Amino acid sequence: MLKHIALEITESDIQDFYVAILGARIKNQFLLNEEDAEQIFNIRKSADVYYLSLDQVEFELFIHTNLPGDTFNHTCLTIANARKVFELANARGFWTHLRKSGDNETYFIKDKNGNLFELKNKIPYNEQFIG
Repeated sequence: MLKHIALEITESDIQDFYVAILGARIKNQFLLNEEDAEQIFNIRKSADVYYLSLDQVEFELFIHTNLPGDTFNHTCLTIANARKVFELANARGFWTHLRKSGDNETYFIKDKNGNLFELKNKIPYNEQFIG
């Protein structure tokens, strides 16, 4: 069972991306002290941490400016209307990519820190057992 996804971001993405685009809600904020940061993550500085909730997924967002380069890392979210979220992200200037494979569409969006999200449409319960 997934408890949370931890990502490094800049503070502006909390409201601009996670709340306004994905629809997450801020549940908590705390300061990870320098000693714990060094012992756990080998990073010698304190960090503000925000805990957000989106349906049954929780995000632990570390405010940090030393962001990594490109990776294959991504978070896949199953949401009610993936296309609508994709279009909203695109309209607000976030990176977006649409992947078509036959009749299927998969939506990809990034926050301004390079965190990649794959969006899939949630199948309504009554359609899960058809076909």
